[in-house]
Amino acid sequence: MILAKFQYKTNRIVSYQITGHAHQANKGYDIVCAAVSVLSQAITNELSQATVSEDGGLFIGLIEPNTKNTVLCDTLLHGLLDIAEQYPENLRVVNLEV
Repeated sequence: MILAKFQYKTNRIVSYQITGHAHQANKGYDIVCAAVSVLSQAITNELSQATVSEDGGLFIGLIEPNTKNTVLCDTLLHGLLDIAEQYPENLRVVNLEV
């Protein structure tokens, strides 16, 4: 299962971490893994001044509190929630207040 954790501070996403494997289909045919990967990489590439680590998954921290980053993080969250609704056995989204 893929686990996506979003950390909030004062109602704003300050970091997120995406780890694990969907195991929805064989390697190369896993549409859940592909969807999560494309969405998360596209959003992450557009964030300005954030810390990125890909050690055992994807961790993004120290997200600058600007309008563009807020829209991007909200887009990622809502996209992943849509995928998790369709594939609850393959993706779980967790929101944590820090």
